[in-house]
Amino acid sequence: MYRVALLITIALGISACANNDKKISSWEVNDVYQSTIVTPNPATGGKTFTGPSINTMDEANTYEMFNLRTAESQQGVKTYEIQVHLTYFNQVRDYYSASLMGAPASNFKVISKEAGLCEPRGCMFKELLSIKVTDAFLKQNLKNGFELKIGSKAGITTVVYIPPQYIQGYLKAVDGISY
Repeated sequence: MYRVALLITIALGISACANNDKKISSWEVNDVYQSTIVTPNPATGGKTFTGPSINTMDEANTYEMFNLRTAESQQGVKTYEIQVHLTYFNQVRDYYSASLMGAPASNFKVISKEAGLCEPRGCMFKELLSIKVTDAFLKQNLKNGFELKIGSKAGITTVVYIPPQYIQGYLKAVDGISY
C-alpha cells in the first residue's frame, strides 16, 4: 500500500511540473498588486515600480523569469518595460529580436549576456532582455494577456506569456486604479 501511495504521489508531482499553466487565478491580481515594489529614484526624483517575477520552463528547457518594470518621472511620465531573464544550457542562443502580438517589437534591447558553469551536460548561459511597451498596449491586453516571442540566432524561439491577471494587478499598483 505504501508503494502505491508513493508512486501516485510521484506521478502527480511529475505531471504537475510538466504543465506550465498560462493562467494566474483571479485572486492573484491582488497578490501581484501587493508584491509590486515601489522605490524612489533619486536620479530623476521619480519612482520605479517593479512587478513580481514569474518563473516558467519551456519545451527547450529554457528557464524563463520575467516581470514588468515602470520608471515614473517627477512629472508623472511613465515608461514601461518587460524584463526577461532567460537561462539555458548547451550553445549560446544570442537573442536578437522580439514580437508582441505578431508585430515586431521596435524597442528590444539585450541588457546582458553571461556564460556560466560548464558541466558534462553542457554550459549554462544567461541573457537579460528588455522590451519597452506602452501604457496603451498593456491596457489593451487587460482581458487576455499577451505573448512575447523572442527570436535567437541559434534558431530557437522562446515564448513568454504575460497573463491578464498579472497586468491588472501590476497596473493597479502603478496607477492606483482598479481595472
